[in-house]
Amino acid sequence: MSYNSESFKEFYSIISDMDLNPAVQEMKKYRQHCDSSCYDHCISVAYYSFCICKKLHLDAKSMARAAFVHDLFLYDWRVRQPARKGLHAFTHSRTSYEKASHLFDLNKKEKDIILKHMWPVTIVPPKYIESYILTIVDKYSALEESCKYLSKKIYNKKIYKFATFVLPLLFIHIP
Repeated sequence: MSYNSESFKEFYSIISDMDLNPAVQEMKKYRQHCDSSCYDHCISVAYYSFCICKKLHLDAKSMARAAFVHDLFLYDWRVRQPARKGLHAFTHSRTSYEKASHLFDLNKKEKDIILKHMWPVTIVPPKYIESYILTIVDKYSALEESCKYLSKKIYNKKIYKFATFVLPLLFIHIP
């Protein structure tokens, strides 16, 4: 992932107080998609969503703050937990919203961004364009993280290494 240094400095100045919070740091303990941590996923999604909002002259500050804690659920969603009611995809946006609201003073837009980031799973559509942007960037990021992981797994297989060497030889025409 590459960050524009000036843009990232501006982004980080907005979320730095949140980043110092122990609960936010705890996101580093939990895997999100494949081998990325919840923290890494959130900071990436938040930064790219922030950049899109800046480019479109939208509320980039609210986006950065909300997107940075959009997955502040603090549990391993792959492990079944009897106390947790419902499937993770349907419930984690509410859990993240409740934790973030308890820790930080969120405005209406930030609340909507966090609560609706799983739309259309959340059924009720977002109120703000920023919420739609996070929804799209979040899905894109999840797909990218999964594809990187899978391609790394495939590339490390011996058959793949063999195929990348032998298959091109089949197409070489020697007169």
